[in-house]
Amino acid sequence: MTNNELEILASELPILDDKQDYKYFEEIAGIGSYYQVAWQKKLDGYIALYGTTPIELKNIDTSNDVFEDEEV
Repeated sequence: MTNNELEILASELPILDDKQDYKYFEEIAGIGSYYQVAWQKKLDGYIALYGTTPIELKNIDTSNDVFEDEEV
């Protein structure tokens, strides 16, 4: 399984150099309660890491953004 680098970098999930307290999918497959919470950066790509604690993502307030009408 290959992962698109741009999608990973734009995913808003942390990118870690080592796996820390997170688990590889093979370590928790079948448990039924896990969240994808981070990516581990490897020399040849990224590996999705999983945990049982959800992380809080930053919410950006876009309610004051102004979009001008564009002509086609």
